[in-house]
Formats: sequence, structure tokens, C-alpha cells
Amino acid sequence: MDSLDKFKRTPRRRPLFLMFIPLLVLIAMAVALVGFYERELSQVRVLTDIALVGAEKEVELLITDDKSGLRSIRIELVQGDKRALIFEQDFVGRGFFGRVGPEQAEVVIKLDPVAFKFKDGEAELLVSVRDYSWWDRLKGNLAILTFPVELDTRPPLLYIADSPRYILQGGAGIVTYSLDEEAAEHGVMINDIFHPGFPMPHKGEGMYGAMIGLPHDLERIDKSVAMAVDLAGNSIAKPFGMIMRNRTPRRDRINVSDGFLSRKLPEFLSFYPDLRDKEPLAQYLEINSRIRRENNQVISEVCRKSRPERLWEGRFQRMARSSRQAGFAEHRTYYYGGEEVDRQVHLGIDLASTGKAEVMAANSGEVVFAGYLGIYGEMVIIDHGQGVFSLYSHLSQIGTAVGDQVTKETVIGLSGASGMAGGDHLHFSMLINGVFVDPLEWWDRQWLELNILEYL
Repeated sequence: MDSLDKFKRTPRRRPLFLMFIPLLVLIAMAVALVGFYERELSQVRVLTDIALVGAEKEVELLITDDKSGLRSIRIELVQGDKRALIFEQDFVGRGFFGRVGPEQAEVVIKLDPVAFKFKDGEAELLVSVRDYSWWDRLKGNLAILTFPVELDTRPPLLYIADSPRYILQGGAGIVTYSLDEEAAEHGVMINDIFHPGFPMPHKGEGMYGAMIGLPHDLERIDKSVAMAVDLAGNSIAKPFGMIMRNRTPRRDRINVSDGFLSRKLPEFLSFYPDLRDKEPLAQYLEINSRIRRENNQVISEVCRKSRPERLWEGRFQRMARSSRQAGFAEHRTYYYGGEEVDRQVHLGIDLASTGKAEVMAANSGEVVFAGYLGIYGEMVIIDHGQGVFSLYSHLSQIGTAVGDQVTKETVIGLSGASGMAGGDHLHFSMLINGVFVDPLEWWDRQWLELNILEYL
């Protein structure tokens, strides 16, 4: 044997897995190409109800594609042969070969059939979406979706039948009007306060009314309109005139003593523990101002949602065998140690009888509040329907519960001195859609018949 043979080596074989690398690469490329040629269409969700479209409507859409992503969106309004382009957007691709678009797009469009000169009636919202698939010679999958709409651009017809000619600051009244179609919302707007309407079928089909109340401190009436918004969103407003008679406020002086503070403040501290670190007078002033405002806001909110049907009948009754201690919209100045410390307005009438006298509902209705509320103490509120509410506070005991149906014979509690009361009495208030109004009008049979019942 040649001595060199021992130095010869046997050729190495390539590892087996290396032989499959080209095949694996080809398979991966094939899988990728299959992915690039995916056939799944983009999805479109219309998030706004477009079954009925008025003169102008904003519509929100969510468009998604979780495969190759969005390439372009085109939205049109179509009616017969007439087409109007509403929205169009192209998306820049990213990723491998720039062939991947965003997975979703939130689109808000405005439909304005009047501007497009479309007629009322049937139409379609046409949404065309392309993705970044390589299908269709690299153009992508095209999803075309249509959504039916009914165009209604005519506002409802509204006619005012009756409205008050004169109304007192802090007074109430009623406005009646007719509508020729069903409305999503209707009522009366006095300045920035809305009074919802209610049906009056006994007056005829399409007849409605709205109770109104003016705040005691309203300086002037800048706007008084009956308004309606139909189911398509078309709105109409009809103005009417009223003459507001100013109220001459009664004024009273209230002296705050240390004895009064020592008697009343412990009751409030159990409900408002954040006041504990303040001095007694500071506690009282915060209760009489900030907490008073918060309490009145709660009451207004409770009294903004009323039953549409009338639950009451005739004159509202006053607490039996009672004398009036304080009046509505009375301007009070508070003194401590001979110095003025606060000013507030009394939003009801105080009635005094015997201690813990029975308090009856002023009229029929449904109890919507029964519990403790700050300066009002133990309190009951009754909804009499059609925006009319009565309030009873400073009670020593509540004898009813939310949801109870009451009549003029129902005892709802006993008079007392809870809340910011110096002695046993009933604080009585009337409200119209959350606005405090003068109870004297609702106790007056003649006023009620001339200004409310005649129209109801």
C-alpha cells in the first residue's frame, strides 16, 4: 500500500437537513404567496341607525380587515340613477412589499340629502372597500355593501293653539299645540329651560300640551318657543309671546344664634362629616349655601322626569288648620352677632299647625322621593303627572315610600323640625319640570280653572 494512502480522507457527507432547506424555503414562499392571495372580504358595520334619515345626519361606520388590511374606502348615497360621493380615502401600505394596510378605520360621515338634491323616499348607502390582497391582479378583494335608508327631510308641522298672555315670575302656565306626525321629542323652551310635552287625546288627534314654569329670579324672557323633533331628526320651532309680570319680593331677617347652631349642626355632621373640621358658623354657612344648592339640584333632577298622564284632579289642598309662616321667593338675610353673614331665597311656603301634625298629599299622584335631604330634612316628593310635582319637608316622620300611589286623603308623614328648621312646621313647594313655582296659584281654584284646567 502506498504510504500516502493513509493520509487520504473519506469525503464528508452534507448533513441531511441541509438538503431540505431549499424545499422549506419554497414551501414558506408558497405559504406566503397563498396568504398574499387571501380572499376574505373586509367587514363594514354601521354604528348609527340609518333606517330613517332627515335633512342632516351624522353616521358612524366601523370598517375592518384583519387579513391584508384596508387599501381604500368609498361611500356613496344612491337613489335610482343619482349618486353622490360622501367619503373617499386611500391607505398607504406598510410591511413586506408595502402590501399590508390598517386593520380598521372609524369613519364619520354627514348625510345631507337636501344639499345633494335627493327626493324623500327610498335610497341606499353604498360602501365599497378594497383590501391589500394580491387577488384580482394585485388589485385586492372588493367588498361592496348596501344599506337601505328612508329619506325624510320635511320638518313636522306644528301649530300653537294656546299660550299664556301673562305669567308671573315664579308662576306657571300651559302651552297647547298640534303636530302632524309622531315626534321623538317635543315641548316648550323658555330661555334655556325645556318643558316636555304630553298628549291631550281628548282635545283631538295630534294635540299636545306642555306645563311651563318661570324661575322666581328670571329677569326677562329671551326665548319662548314650542318645538318638535321628528323621528328622522328634522326640527321645527314656533315662537309665541308672553308678558312676564315681576314679583315684588318679601324680605325677612333671620338671626342665627349659638343655641340654634348647637341644636342643628350635630344632625348635619352625621350626613356631612367633611364639615367637622370647620368652626360652627363656617359649618352653618356651608350648609346654608353650598349644600342648599346641591339639595335644590337633586330636587330639580328628581322633578324633571314626570308621568305623561295627568294623575291629579282639581285644586291642590293646603295643610289643614295651618297658618303661613314664610312665603315663596322670600328674600332672607341672615345675621350672626348682629352682622350680616348670608343671603338666600326661600323656595316654598312654611305652614305651621300643631306639633307633629298629619301631612296629607296635596293631590293624587305617585311618590318619587321619600328620605332625608340636607336642609330639607325628611322629605317627600309626589309626581302628579304632566310635569307637576309637590314637595313636603322638615317632616318628623315619613309615612310613605317611593312608588306609592296617593290621594288627597293619604297621610304621607308628620310635620317636624328636621333639616334647617327652627321649629315644627311643614315646608311646602310646587315644581314644574324641576322649576320651583308659587304654590299659591295651585291652591287658588279660580286661577287653576282659568289658567290650567280650561285647557286640560
